[in-house]
Amino acid sequence: MQQRVETVCFVVFMAGIVVWRAWETWRKQGEMRGRTSMQWSFYAMVALTGLIFGGTIVEFFFVPRPHRLSVSLIGVVLFLVANRMRIRAIRSLGAFWSLHVEIRDQHEFRCVGPYTYVRHPAYASFVLEHLAVPLVGNAWWSLAAVILLYVPMVVLRLKNEEAALVAKFGDAYRRYQRDVGALVPKWSAFRKVR
Repeated sequence: MQQRVETVCFVVFMAGIVVWRAWETWRKQGEMRGRTSMQWSFYAMVALTGLIFGGTIVEFFFVPRPHRLSVSLIGVVLFLVANRMRIRAIRSLGAFWSLHVEIRDQHEFRCVGPYTYVRHPAYASFVLEHLAVPLVGNAWWSLAAVILLYVPMVVLRLKNEEAALVAKFGDAYRRYQRDVGALVPKWSAFRKVR
């Protein structure tokens, strides 16, 4: 009976994720468009998401191993935190939010909301979410794929975006880089807020 409940909860969770990610990824973003770079990375990240989330489903159903509910609950909490962080990041950037590495002519430098603590809270949330989903399924091979494939892709894309932001905002962005961590907060970011 417990295994059946866990299976139903897992299926509902994964179905919810698929719907949520599809809506979030393909919904229309603002009318303002800018110069994009590394467009292929968006499709690579979508493909890796499919690989990791699909791998989690395969592992859950076809790899015999004990299922630890405590690990699944940690994954659910991380998933909720990740999505809350991403929603706040999107709202903080408003019309300047994009799923692409994109700089617009009228782009404004904003360090509000979660951007006060990390330069790329959306990327941090993507990494956290991709760590969370395999934890929910106790899918250790999929978790390894996050670490070995997804995280390096995020870092590569982040470096490209950082270069574009430095080119657009110059010394102001360099100071921001010095004071605020890319994916993990620096202690100095918390001291500045006080």
